[in-house]
Amino acid sequence: MTTVSDILKMLEDFAPVSLAENWDNVGLMTGDNEQEVKCVMCALDVTEGVVKEAIDKNANLIVAHHPLIFTSVRNITEKNATGRAIRLAIKNDISVICMHTNADCAWGGVNDALAKVLELDNIISMEAGDNALLGRVGDLKTEMTPNEFALFVKNKLCTNGVRFTNGGKNIKRVAVGGGACGKLMDYAIAKNADAFVIGDCSYDIMQKAQSLGLTLVDAGHFPTENPIAEVFASKIKENFNNIDVLCSQTHKDCIEFI
Repeated sequence: MTTVSDILKMLEDFAPVSLAENWDNVGLMTGDNEQEVKCVMCALDVTEGVVKEAIDKNANLIVAHHPLIFTSVRNITEKNATGRAIRLAIKNDISVICMHTNADCAWGGVNDALAKVLELDNIISMEAGDNALLGRVGDLKTEMTPNEFALFVKNKLCTNGVRFTNGGKNIKRVAVGGGACGKLMDYAIAKNADAFVIGDCSYDIMQKAQSLGLTLVDAGHFPTENPIAEVFASKIKENFNNIDVLCSQTHKDCIEFI
């Protein structure tokens, strides 16, 4: 029998809680450590839609990246999205595990998943130091122009669109940071990156990148982090062959482009 606790321990061996930021909330959000797990649903977020999908697929554990309970929660009601998702999970006896900034920093986590989707070689940590694991740098198999690279990122991440600055030179070495990682730009440049792929990029960061001759591609928060769902699923399948493991097919990026 595989329990919630068994899966949580495996995931925390992969992405130790010690790697999480002190402001973060990771681990078991709702549920019972001793509950037997029959089927797992993996997703980037624990939305009401993802919980409904888990119910439809008879999944009694959801493993996600973004915390279901993050900021201070004063009440759990039907009046807001978080409250509805929590109530629905509890009503249907669905446990929820979330691995956030610890999965961002872990080797094989969010940033390695992003680097893999972009087919980078020779991947190293962007930051120096034993515990500074946020961000990755690697090499493209084929050199590209900024325009070609922006289109390559768009297609590889299946995103609705990207925003980018043209650094004015061809791209071979690429830095990546899933989600809002603009603060790591100086590290990317220090590692000789020609381009930097992130999400949720502000205008001032785009301006700074262009002034430094860096092609900065804002591919969106969801597309740059969603590959972690497949990583969670793969890790669980490798370690527990007696349960069904699924990735959400309904959870999509909420941002549209026209």
